[in-house]
Amino acid sequence: MFDLGVLRELGTAVLGAAGVLAVARAVRLPPLLGYLVAGLLLGPVTGILAVGESLDLLAHLGVALLLFLVGLELSVDRIREVGRTAALVGAAQMAVTFLLGAGLALGLGFPTGEALFLGLAVTFSSTVVVVKLLDEAGEIATRHGRLSVGVLLVQDVGVALALTVVAGMSGGGGEAASLGRQLGVSLLGLVALVAAAAAAVRWGLGRVLDWLWEIPEGAFIASLTWSLLLMIGAKAAGLSVELGAFVAGVAVAQLPRAHDLHRRVRPLVDFLLALFFVALGAGLDLGAAARYGGAVLALSALVLVGKPLLVGGLLGAAGESDRTGLRAGLTLGQISEFAFVLTASAVAAGLVSRDLFSVVGAVGLITIGVSAVTAPLGDRLHGLLRRRGRGVLRLFGGDGSEVEAPEAMRGHVVVVGMNALGREVVRSLADRGEPVLAVDTDPDKLRDLPAETLVGDVNLGVVLEEIGLARARLVISALHIEDTNRLLVHRCRAAGVPVSVNVFDPATADVMRELGADHLIHSKQEGARRLAERLIPAGEAVKP
Repeated sequence: MFDLGVLRELGTAVLGAAGVLAVARAVRLPPLLGYLVAGLLLGPVTGILAVGESLDLLAHLGVALLLFLVGLELSVDRIREVGRTAALVGAAQMAVTFLLGAGLALGLGFPTGEALFLGLAVTFSSTVVVVKLLDEAGEIATRHGRLSVGVLLVQDVGVALALTVVAGMSGGGGEAASLGRQLGVSLLGLVALVAAAAAAVRWGLGRVLDWLWEIPEGAFIASLTWSLLLMIGAKAAGLSVELGAFVAGVAVAQLPRAHDLHRRVRPLVDFLLALFFVALGAGLDLGAAARYGGAVLALSALVLVGKPLLVGGLLGAAGESDRTGLRAGLTLGQISEFAFVLTASAVAAGLVSRDLFSVVGAVGLITIGVSAVTAPLGDRLHGLLRRRGRGVLRLFGGDGSEVEAPEAMRGHVVVVGMNALGREVVRSLADRGEPVLAVDTDPDKLRDLPAETLVGDVNLGVVLEEIGLARARLVISALHIEDTNRLLVHRCRAAGVPVSVNVFDPATADVMRELGADHLIHSKQEGARRLAERLIPAGEAVKP
């Protein structure tokens, strides 16, 4: 018989998260912080929610799938884009922050083992919070935005290695020889897992996903199955399931459809992550956090002040401007969601006390909340320091303007949707000598086009950054997907870029006119070459 208790737990968590999320949205705080507060209110404050085994399982599945999504961002091209500066700064920042955090914890009286885990907890920054803040501010493509994301990618690799070490320690007993042996086994297991994933990508995974792509739910189910298989394989090899999901994501990231797959999996991950953070907040012991109040404040100060200074100083030493260093440092000034995962794993393995989890949770609440407020104020703070605190500003690097990353295209025409109309429009514009970027989620439809191409989904903010939306002269959508066209028109109007969309009935045409589309394409009434002549007589779209 179905246990209504599980449904009651799930419903309470979802309703609580939705209610607090509405308030967090109104005051412009990140959803992650809202979920944590919802858990605190439902758990230790009111006692309404007690997290059971089923809810806990769903919550941790969400974290594993988040690592799958993180892995999806780590294509070879994306890793290459990170650059030498982000790689060196990320590695140095992790090493120094870990030593500072562990040393501070030792000075505060924590045992050596717990001090090491606290050092790990303050080392990593939150991928969820940072990407959300940059995306909302439209700053992912800025110099400090790209460097921040680059450092996060380096940290993600560090998280994967840390999860491997924790898995090894959990089976190591307590003796040094046993611990070393278990860590060696874990590393061998990681090598075997990576080799198996690479073999699958080379000899079959891509073809399976291509075959299933035309079925709406086919690729989604196949990708989840692939992730679960590697999670099971990781567990069998003595590794964490999160690490297995990460390797699964990195493997799929090498395939051309990774962007579209990211879009399909993201809603499920968002839902499960909400459950994770609600469960996390509900499981915090406020009494334990209060008993360690001094340690919580000291560690929070290290993250909020010490980490931005460190990141900014390292970027300055690498030749970046003071503005870049300051803004990147503020953006990375919080602890990661993976700090909770690592600490929870250590608690479950009996490596640290339960109180340590509450300490990390309290540090997370403080640092995520404060950074959500301070990071968007980076330009104001930079201006203030230039006027009144140049001595402080010199800690973040040289006095200079922020150097933007080189732009691949400017003044180009973006054509979205490579159906018959879209492909013909691309060819017609290319024949006229126009710089064209063709975009579609299906790499097969982008073949043999006389233009630059990009595999991606324009519903995703990161894809809009990659197509250079703000630098485009014109955007043309040949899609027959009304929801996507509506969103594209809205974003083009916000960026001040002319946009032309395909319409297929009078009602759709009325909606697009109201949204502000500059031109409506009636594909049944005009050919692509005539359309190209109308759209680009002088470099701008024609009003409908």
